[in-house]
Amino acid sequence: MADGTKYTAKPGDHVNVSEAHAQTIQKSWYGKSGVMSGGQRLSFGTRKGRYCEPCRRLWNAWNDTCPRCGGETIDENEVSG
Repeated sequence: MADGTKYTAKPGDHVNVSEAHAQTIQKSWYGKSGVMSGGQRLSFGTRKGRYCEPCRRLWNAWNDTCPRCGGETIDENEVSG
């Protein structure tokens, strides 16, 4: 945040922000575009993803390994029908 506050979480975790930070998020590009929402539950995601074939699940673009099984993921465009 602009005041130096940092919020960190592991995938699937939740972060509670102060009311002032929630208002800042709502007014920011992130809030206006719908990427984040202050004061509500939030999940980060990406438009393109990476697929785990053994789990048959699509993950976020930054998941080079599957968070569930630890296997390697592939670009979703490489998934065969």
